[in-house]
Amino acid sequence: MREFCPHCHYPKKTCLCEHIRIIQTALQVIIIQHPKEATHAKNTAKLVALSIPSTRIIHANDSQAMHALATSCDAASTLLVYPSGTSQSIEALSKGDRKEISTIVLIDGSWKQAFGIVKQNPWLQALRAVHFSNAPYSDYVIRHTSLAHALSTLEATAYSLSVLEQKDLSALHALQQAMQSKWQAPKAHLREPQK
Repeated sequence: MREFCPHCHYPKKTCLCEHIRIIQTALQVIIIQHPKEATHAKNTAKLVALSIPSTRIIHANDSQAMHALATSCDAASTLLVYPSGTSQSIEALSKGDRKEISTIVLIDGSWKQAFGIVKQNPWLQALRAVHFSNAPYSDYVIRHTSLAHALSTLEATAYSLSVLEQKDLSALHALQQAMQSKWQAPKAHLREPQK
């Protein structure tokens, strides 16, 4: 039976504690996680929570938690990071708009899973949605995707905070890199880094 680190909850053999750097943010980060992602060893939402301890991860199939989130989310001060037909570019938000934001909501899952979560929760569609116009390429190579500009949940969180708060989020990226460097899988399972 594998032993797990009591702090980072990774197997002791791949413990990430030495790579965790705490990041302070004025924004509340909420990640709605698809049930399949919650059990996936490669999900990056838990890395976000290790670096930003105030992060709330809510499982999409937890109806009580989702209801509580729906009733507590203030539409005027919450951004949903989700590209849609009505979303606007996060980079184009004015300084005034950025100052009004207190919470960002991200969805942890594949595009199909995220679409399903939004459809099943109409209150999410009432939030102001944003997409990325100038996001960096993904350095997340241990998950496969056919989408050229797909970011991990960690990368999407880091980019959102960097735009909204003009913060250096390199500590988050370094943690993701550390996790990938310890990942034991055949090279054939890795995707090519994007350039």
